[in-house]
Amino acid sequence: MTYRSAIVFGFNEYAKQIALQIAHEYESFVVFVMDDNERQAAETAGFETEHFDLGEDWKSIEERFNPNELIVFCALNNDAENVFLTISLRSTFDQLSIIALAGDQESATKMKSAGANKVMSILQITANVITEMLEKPTVTEVLHDILYENSSLKIAQITVPKGAFLVGKHLYDIDWARDFDILVLAIVDHELSATFSFTARGHNHHIDPDDILVVVGYEDKIAALTVLMGGENV
Repeated sequence: MTYRSAIVFGFNEYAKQIALQIAHEYESFVVFVMDDNERQAAETAGFETEHFDLGEDWKSIEERFNPNELIVFCALNNDAENVFLTISLRSTFDQLSIIALAGDQESATKMKSAGANKVMSILQITANVITEMLEKPTVTEVLHDILYENSSLKIAQITVPKGAFLVGKHLYDIDWARDFDILVLAIVDHELSATFSFTARGHNHHIDPDDILVVVGYEDKIAALTVLMGGENV
C-alpha cells in the first residue's frame, strides 16, 4: 500500500520524533494539535498544523485527504484519549490506516480492539532509540515493516537476570541472528545509570545482570530467548 499523506495527532516528544523522521516521505503531512502550546511547538519545528478536538466529525480530513491513501499516528499523551481517537477515526473511515501508541500492554489491547491497524507500546522503545535506529538503513526497513505492515516482528526489552548464560559475555561475542534469530538494537547498561548504549556505535559491551537488551525479532523467538535466560520482556 502506498500512502501519499500522513497525519500525526499530538506533539509530545514521541510524536515529534515520529514527525521528524517520516514527514519528508509524504506529499502532504500535517500535525493535528489540541492546544496552542502544541501548535507553537509543532510550527517552530517546521510542521503545518491543524487544530482538532475529540468531538470532531472529521470533515477536515475528508476535505483535505484521500482516506485510502492516508496513514495516521494517534500519539496523544493520554492512553484513554488515544483509544477514543482511534474509535472515532475508525467509525468514520473503514479503510484508514491507523497506528496508535500505547503506554502499556492493557492500553495496547484496547487500541487494537478500538480499530488500530498497528499498536506500538512507548515502553518498548524510546524516541531516542527510534532516532538512532533510523540512521541505519537495514533497521529502518525493519522498523518500517513493524509500523506499516501486518508483521509479526516485535520490538521488546529483555532484562538479563542474575545467573543468565549471557552474564559475563561481550555483546559481539554472540551471533544473535544465527543463534536466536533476533537483532539487538541497544542495551541499557545497569551500571551506567540505566543509560542507552547503541549497538551501532561499535563498542563491545560487557553484559551484566539487570542490563536490558532492546531487540527486534519474531514474538516466538523473543519469548524463547527470554525463557532460556529466565528473564522478563515487555
